Amino acid sequence: MTGCMMDAGKRTKWEKIHGPGIGELKEGKLVRLGYSSKKGKTARHKALRKAVRSYGALSTFRKLNAASTYTKRTSKGRSKTFKADRNWVKKSFM
Repeated sequence: MTGCMMDAGKRTKWEKIHGPGIGELKEGKLVRLGYSSKKGKTARHKALRKAVRSYGALSTFRKLNAASTYTKRTSKGRSKTFKADRNWVKKSFM
């Protein structure tokens, strides 16, 4: 996550009625701690440990889940990375 993501998702009927769903991401919360989906697994996990110490496990899990959800149509590979990291946080800290 090297910045805000372009909104390229398809609008659904539910979203038109209820609003934007899970909301917007705060830019750079995980990046400040060294996280990038382009880095290797050990570097990402090291940054996620810092994120869990700073924000807590649930908040970090939710940030990764939101990033995975928002990138699933535009960047499937990155979305899978976010999802794998989300599952790692759940397994390791929750």
